[in-house]
Amino acid sequence: MHKSLRQERQLLQLQAEALRLKLLTNQLRRQQQQAKPDLLELVSKLPQAGMLWRLANMPRKLRNKLLLGAALLAVIYLRS
Repeated sequence: MHKSLRQERQLLQLQAEALRLKLLTNQLRRQQQQAKPDLLELVSKLPQAGMLWRLANMPRKLRNKLLLGAALLAVIYLRS
């Protein structure tokens, strides 16, 4: 193989490798951006946490009745 053809082939391989690495870094960057929870998402979860906190602080009898009722509703829902 001629020297110029060998050099051109090596150049094309290096360009292909550079493009592959660039695509990989862009893909990883997008994944990291999607993994970050945005502020709106965190705020929307606050009421759920508040409900759990109130449930944990309820008197034991009432809390157990509510949990049993929720479990029964879940079983009924899953059976239908």
